[in-house]
Amino acid sequence: MFFWFLILVSFSQPAGNPRLVMAEHLSRQGLYLYALNQVDSIIEKGLGDEDAYAFRGGILSQLGMYENAITDFETARGSSRLEFRDGEWYSYARFSLGDCSAAENLRSLRYFGSFHQAGWIRLMFTEIEMHRYCNHPQKAHDVQVEMMNIFPRAVKSHLAQADLALDEGDVDLAWRALFSSQIDFQYIGAIDVLARIALVEERYEDAFQQMQYIKAQRVSDRSMILKGLATLLAGDPSVLLFRLNQSRWIMNENPHIVFLRLWALKETGENAEYSDTLSWLESYCDSDCMSWVQRNLEREIQAPLPFKIL
Repeated sequence: MFFWFLILVSFSQPAGNPRLVMAEHLSRQGLYLYALNQVDSIIEKGLGDEDAYAFRGGILSQLGMYENAITDFETARGSSRLEFRDGEWYSYARFSLGDCSAAENLRSLRYFGSFHQAGWIRLMFTEIEMHRYCNHPQKAHDVQVEMMNIFPRAVKSHLAQADLALDEGDVDLAWRALFSSQIDFQYIGAIDVLARIALVEERYEDAFQQMQYIKAQRVSDRSMILKGLATLLAGDPSVLLFRLNQSRWIMNENPHIVFLRLWALKETGENAEYSDTLSWLESYCDSDCMSWVQRNLEREIQAPLPFKIL
């Protein structure tokens, strides 16, 4: 039975190091730390090749350990896995630490990588997120129009339109886009947009209740950013700290998420941990990076933040 399991799993993955099969299975189950231990063991035994480093980079990215992930991806430049989902994680890791050129790499991956239709939709949606956070609204709009033309019934095509509308403060258009997204399919990503509309309309408790759906580990950094904003603006910083201290988020280096952690620590009076966390953030996020984070969070709520580091 186990033999057939290995064969079946291998058909769903890019060709490469067969020793990664079990680690990949653990990763698909959301058991990222177990998967990381598995691939660490392979590399420590001297059995790791470029595929192993590419896979570990993907796992580290899912744990938010972006600096180490980038190091592994750069070691794995010859791996064919970078034409698949691990290449997508490489771009996202770079973007998460402020490298806005990652959006162009993601676009190249869309054209020259190996992705099916669902992968294309995800790549385009992520590329729009990158352009939004890198303050390139026209590029974000152009990708969204392209996405709508290619995938007019895809939920994410309409959710991207809603986010871009909210960036411009157009709540009515956001509502229309959200309604259009739900005509054909129900999709949990719509909750993020509902929460963001509530944030823009200063209905912070409503936004907090919307984001209560985040209980499992498999949510994006962006969803946690929205949850963090909703939770803090609703006045529940300890609730956010509890969530961020879980294994999926405790090591996350995304400066937007660390910023929200600092805000929660300041609100709860955890001064020693606040100081340690700020020193950690400053070790890889300079003043320009801090300003970038502040602008993006204010874009999400379309209002000044009540908390500032600089």
